[in-house]
Amino acid sequence: MNRYKKLVSDTFIFSLGSFSSKILSVLLLKLVTSHMTEDAYSVATKIQNLINLLGPVASLSLADSVLRFGLDKTFSRKKVYSTAVMTSVGSMAIGMIAIAFIAAIAGFKQYTGLMMMFMFTSEFRWIQQQHLKAKDYIKLYTVDSLLSAVSLVLFTLLFMVVFKLDIAGYILSIIMSDLFSIFFLMYFGNIRKDFSFYEFDPKLKSKMFRYSLPLIPTAALWWVVSSSDLFLVSKFLGENVNGLYSCAYRIPALISFVSVIFFRAWQMSAITQYGTDEYRQYYSKVMGAYTAIMYVGSAGIMMLIQPLTMLLTGEKFWDSYKMTPFLIIASLMQSFCNFLSGIYNAAGRNEKSFYTSAIAAISNVVLNLILIPIVGVQGAAFATMAAYLICFFIRLKDTRNLVGYKVEVEKLLINSGIILFMAIVILADFAFMKVWLFAGFVAICAVNAPAIIQTAMKLLHRDGTAADA
Repeated sequence: MNRYKKLVSDTFIFSLGSFSSKILSVLLLKLVTSHMTEDAYSVATKIQNLINLLGPVASLSLADSVLRFGLDKTFSRKKVYSTAVMTSVGSMAIGMIAIAFIAAIAGFKQYTGLMMMFMFTSEFRWIQQQHLKAKDYIKLYTVDSLLSAVSLVLFTLLFMVVFKLDIAGYILSIIMSDLFSIFFLMYFGNIRKDFSFYEFDPKLKSKMFRYSLPLIPTAALWWVVSSSDLFLVSKFLGENVNGLYSCAYRIPALISFVSVIFFRAWQMSAITQYGTDEYRQYYSKVMGAYTAIMYVGSAGIMMLIQPLTMLLTGEKFWDSYKMTPFLIIASLMQSFCNFLSGIYNAAGRNEKSFYTSAIAAISNVVLNLILIPIVGVQGAAFATMAAYLICFFIRLKDTRNLVGYKVEVEKLLINSGIILFMAIVILADFAFMKVWLFAGFVAICAVNAPAIIQTAMKLLHRDGTAADA
């Protein structure tokens, strides 16, 4: 199987479970927003985002090393997995102490125990999933994604609808879903047999830590870009507005959903193809097709923003669609940033992910502090979009210098201009808004149709050798 078809095959397998799980997650959003107030949803979302920040730091981001070194045939996968587990469990024990202090400072003291459990189950599950991908158990990974989503819906029904535990029920349902996934993978993925205290390797630990070290502050910096605005909106505008803003984030998450599916396959492909014959051409063609698909998908979501919001959220959250346009562009740019981080990972240059993330984080905080008091919640959305845009164009220039692949910059600028116009149409509530949005979607499709058709023809090419050129 040629490299393109392998990438598409892996992406398709990932998408089977992810698509089904995303549908369930969409139903879950409707369920959660129908049973929580704006204030409660704001608090629950902030707790979840805090764990997203603290988890990678506490686990030393070793899950990324599990995939990187597990795909390297010069290392034993059992050594890689066992070393990562023992190291991360020890570091997370220290991280739980930090959670106790942060929970008290942030006003979440009553949820301290749940936050500790949340962090541990989330990070341990991520290590197992990365180990499963390194073993090439892609189909099992997909099944786990689907079952995990089903269990999350069921646990949410139990804890929020039946027991009416509100914020605690929201967190507990995620913990139980992660635990279900952990035990499922341990048994059906034979992961329990891959762990041994005797496989711990101090030298390998040092190598893995050096690889993951730049990713720790990078994860923290990305949190600043994607989540710090929730805390600032809450501070300046109140929990009620932040509840709506938190909900507005969920619609652009549809873009992230597609991005994450592809990134799971791309991360593996970028690593295995790096340094091979014509890998630069491969990177160029994959990026061209990927950006084309993502622009079309984002324009489609922008066009359908009102009906999507009404379909996916509770009635009291319907006005949140007005906060989504800049966040949709932000999610689009974030997906491009993640694509380029795959090239950094493949080249072993994770420190570049760090400094580009630092620039984005600083830009985000400064713009948030300036814009939120002046223009309100739209200032937070604009700050997030601007931070991702800055990071993307820096990484684009940097990775082109690093690897030497080609990019159609003019097409990127045209696409970005059209999608920005669509955002302005929604924000300004233009007359005949739906007509203007439809026109923007058609324009995006026209610009990107050649790249998408060319990619489809390549994948349908019967001659594997020719198609791989």
